[in-house]
Amino acid sequence: MDRANLDISKTDNHQQNLGYDTITGVTGVILAGGASSRMGKNKALLKTGELLLIERVYATMAALFPNVIIVTNTPELYEFISCRKVPDIYPGAGSIAGLHAGLSASSTDRIFVAACDMPFLNADFIRFLCQGAEECDAVVPLDRSGRLEPLHALYAKSALNAMQQAIERGDKSIIKLLGRLRTIMVLNELFQFIPGAEESFRNLNTPEEYEEVSEAKMFL
Repeated sequence: MDRANLDISKTDNHQQNLGYDTITGVTGVILAGGASSRMGKNKALLKTGELLLIERVYATMAALFPNVIIVTNTPELYEFISCRKVPDIYPGAGSIAGLHAGLSASSTDRIFVAACDMPFLNADFIRFLCQGAEECDAVVPLDRSGRLEPLHALYAKSALNAMQQAIERGDKSIIKLLGRLRTIMVLNELFQFIPGAEESFRNLNTPEEYEEVSEAKMFL
């Protein structure tokens, strides 16, 4: 892996430049193709306050990006969301196939991808990640424990060939893929100036996780 830290040595400048305009040159991609086996039902359609989970994710992404794509093999389930839906080109290959489909369908060179079960996406943090160097294939943050968050990350079309090769040889691991790409890993300490940034990674995989945030009334 071509490992490098995002160059934010001038943190104050980055704080000032986060801005509130839409992010040009990047397409927002929402992955909604998982089986939701741990949840026991389609988690994208769970009620979160006044919105379904995928509506909440879409609202954040649509405010950030001029174009948003939902990657799903069941587009009829999301007809109520007025954006483009595309299927996996390689059905059954997991999240890496969703990344590949989103990148292939994008009219921009870069995409920011988020999973459909991330209700607390942080707009400032996403803007920060989208400032990553354009000469790389991926910009991926690390959580506090040092774990990569590849489904809350920036990818470039230059990664497409490596993705396709991995899928065709049956390798579904995005982490292994990142090791073959020019990947910028963004250390947790570099985005601590953004309040609530790490909550952006938080996803809902199980009924217990869903009940925890629901009972805590975390949804507005």
